[in-house]
Amino acid sequence: MQLTDKTKNNDRSRSSIIKTAIILVLGALAPMLDTTMTNVAINTIMKDLHSSVNLVQWITTSYILALGIVVPIAGWAVDHFSGKKIYLIALSVFLIGSIISGISNSIGILIIGRVIQGTGAGIIISIISTLVVRDAGSQGLGSIMAIIGLPAVLAPILGPTFGGFIIKTLNWHWIFYINIPIALASIILIFFMMPKFDPNVAKRNFDWASIIFLGGAFTSLILGITRLSTNGKFTHLNVLGPIILGIVLLISYVIYAKIFPKKALVSLKLFKFPSFTASSILLLLSGLTVNGAMFILPLYLQNIRGLTVIMSGIYLISQGLGLLIARSQIGKLTDQIGARWVVLGSIIIAVIGTLPFAFFNAQTSDWAILITLFIRGIAQGGMTIPVMSDAYTGLPTELISEATTASRMMQNIGGAFGTALLATWIQTQLNGEILTPAHLNSAYQGAFVVTVIMTVLAVIPAWFLSHHISKN
Repeated sequence: MQLTDKTKNNDRSRSSIIKTAIILVLGALAPMLDTTMTNVAINTIMKDLHSSVNLVQWITTSYILALGIVVPIAGWAVDHFSGKKIYLIALSVFLIGSIISGISNSIGILIIGRVIQGTGAGIIISIISTLVVRDAGSQGLGSIMAIIGLPAVLAPILGPTFGGFIIKTLNWHWIFYINIPIALASIILIFFMMPKFDPNVAKRNFDWASIIFLGGAFTSLILGITRLSTNGKFTHLNVLGPIILGIVLLISYVIYAKIFPKKALVSLKLFKFPSFTASSILLLLSGLTVNGAMFILPLYLQNIRGLTVIMSGIYLISQGLGLLIARSQIGKLTDQIGARWVVLGSIIIAVIGTLPFAFFNAQTSDWAILITLFIRGIAQGGMTIPVMSDAYTGLPTELISEATTASRMMQNIGGAFGTALLATWIQTQLNGEILTPAHLNSAYQGAFVVTVIMTVLAVIPAWFLSHHISKN
């Protein structure tokens, strides 16, 4: 009797999951497109607002950082309030941030707008995974994560080209104005079509100590890394101070979570599961190998290759196409053989699709650039979808919400680290140098070498992901 009910439940949930996932994905399109469109606009914004690479990277870093810090709050909120209400509030916050970013005429106001946007986006992106995984249970997560990952597939294809066209025909302010009708349409659609998603029975109160420890730790660490480009020395107090503070706060959270396990927003029990621990480390690294590279690629194409914003967007379509083609098989393959082998294969492909950029220059064939970007796109899907699905492998249902919180936080903080680290590398290499094409090219080549090194290091945690052969 119980088994029959379970089967019915699974059949019913499968169709409802797909419908819900599509509605949620449409709501996430604006934040996802905004990220890739902004990446293409970075060079234009930098020149228009007379900024440096070090300062302008905060347009991306502040967004990702706000997004990462708000994830634990979203994880708590979805257990206590209606998922639909939270989603609508988050979209409204993102809308307000888009308006502020659009009307900004200084780098400071723009960064404030991006923080507000990131706050809304962090809640949106977290809730997609939490609600769908909660409905689906732990079976077939590879395929479901591929559905949830649709905005991440469309963004690299549509964002750069659309963004480049907007900048060329209008100006960079419209990169943010365009979010207004998209966000409004999403709010209307979700209001009328999305299920209510009643909260679970509340298990714990909101814990400010967790937010202060975790948020403070990651903010301090990012601040230390970005200041490295200004001061040029790791031993400088302005650099070393925030990094030490960040490490102390992180250790403090671990001690706090051990002493007060029922209060802490992210349970340390999660790290007893090898696949979750490996996934968390890989999501942290993917911030550098995926987000960081996405930050420097448009700058590279415009500053080294001399492409316009539209042309750099068109070039990046090839990366999006690689991701789109690979995505259709990655989810199925992960369900069949587990995440380990898919990710290890993707790491090899990522090295093949990134290392050539360490040797490319202004004279390199256009076809060589396009093919390499296409290969990078294939690897991108294989280093995110299986890792995100494996974070839930073997977890009890009561830890799913916390697993979503922790894994999303790792991914988003990793993105902030990746962007900050590569921007810092480029700025440090150019400090005190005459800006010749050769020096500029050398700085970008070095940044791609750093990306390759971190990609190769990802082999170690990838080995601890789940692996199996499906019984068919």
